[in-house]
Amino acid sequence: MDLDDALETFIVECRELLEDMETALLGLEGAQEKDELVNAIFRTAHTIKGSSGLFSLDHIVAFTHVVESVLDQVRGGKVVLGDKLVVLLLACCDHMGNLVNGVAGGDHSGNAELLEVGEPLVAQLRAYLDAPKIEATQQALQEL
Repeated sequence: MDLDDALETFIVECRELLEDMETALLGLEGAQEKDELVNAIFRTAHTIKGSSGLFSLDHIVAFTHVVESVLDQVRGGKVVLGDKLVVLLLACCDHMGNLVNGVAGGDHSGNAELLEVGEPLVAQLRAYLDAPKIEATQQALQEL
């Protein structure tokens, strides 16, 4: 298998994983037990991030790392997975698909326009990552 074949396999697998991620995100609303769906969504982000790194697709690694970090906080019970976050994660799933489609089209470093589209998503994700730190600081101040 040469590098082009491996990259093509990566693209196909990413697309399949992102379809599964979208299905899992959409299934959260009616699910009695959300833990397994959350774990599956996390594994998708983790797998895409790791596989992207193998091909030095740093723009996908960087974006997906933030998605993965938020999902890890959800798994750890530090961030609540409400409707607003699900909608954000669906948008991130779409963006990850666009990044993969860019690679399929020959753009291996991410074009400026596509990267710019991801910036507001990253900012929204980072708010979830900063929220537990802010809450911990506020609680520590109250204890003084």
